[in-house]
Amino acid sequence: MGEGDKDFYHGKRVLVTGGLGFIGLNLSLRLLELGAEVTVLDNFVPPDSSGAIEQLRSRLKIALADIRDEDKVERVVREQQVIFNLAGKSGAADSNTAPLNDLDINCRGHLTILEACRRLNPQVGIVFPSSRLVYGKPRYLPVDENHPIAPESIYATHKLTVENYHLIYGRLYGMKATVLRISNPYGPMQSGDARAYGIANKFIKAAVAGTSISIFGEGEQRRDYLYIDDLTEAFLAAGCREEARGKIYNIGDKRSVTLLELAELAVAVAGRGGIVKVPWPEEYLAIETGDYQSAIGLAQKELGWSPLTELQEGVARTVAFYQQ
Repeated sequence: MGEGDKDFYHGKRVLVTGGLGFIGLNLSLRLLELGAEVTVLDNFVPPDSSGAIEQLRSRLKIALADIRDEDKVERVVREQQVIFNLAGKSGAADSNTAPLNDLDINCRGHLTILEACRRLNPQVGIVFPSSRLVYGKPRYLPVDENHPIAPESIYATHKLTVENYHLIYGRLYGMKATVLRISNPYGPMQSGDARAYGIANKFIKAAVAGTSISIFGEGEQRRDYLYIDDLTEAFLAAGCREEARGKIYNIGDKRSVTLLELAELAVAVAGRGGIVKVPWPEEYLAIETGDYQSAIGLAQKELGWSPLTELQEGVARTVAFYQQ
């Protein structure tokens, strides 16, 4: 992100929905550093063993509400200049066992936000984090934005649906909507276990705790992992660049490793823990997409963004955070 991009946020009124989650906390902290007036909307305050939320309380406006609560959503979207729309329920396997709940939160909830924007703030800039899972099993690697779409879970299907909600509202009502299809983020500031986010953080937390990391099968499937600071910079670039309006970008890392290599790295850096290989649970095997690698050329070209943190460095920073 260039210097002009950073200046963009100074004094801006910014809303982060899901702002007390792992990604939301990191993004909110960075926005505060850039001089933004930040409001977070979240439905509960997660356990705060790191003290991160407590440190931010005096500098953030915190609105505790569900994204399906029309009155409260209307109150917080009014007057905002940029919205990072991170709220929702994570979990591909869970979505297949509770599809109506996933529909209600992840589809109706986002329509509630978009409808409030349409009525009260139609010119707002809005960035929605989608997922690499919308592509399903890759037909070729690396996966670019033109790759066929074939979701393997209800969660991924709803992500794709909500991508289109945002883009349609942008076309019809003038919202400056941008979609980011994110790979596998990891890093510090995940508060408690109630919101475990992503396989990399689960591996790192297990290693730091000195417990065993469970690998399904042989752990040979490859993934790219994105350090949270790099993801935050991608959000900021997408939120301020005119060329990003109405666009979809892949956001991931430039290299991939196997799940087993990731687990071995976490154990080596933490100096604790172990690895155990277990049979695939049926519910996870049903949604397994195989190897994945993001093609990020479009984001590099149009957003001026590239990931800067090598996996070894990112894991070391994350281990150090949880060791504290």
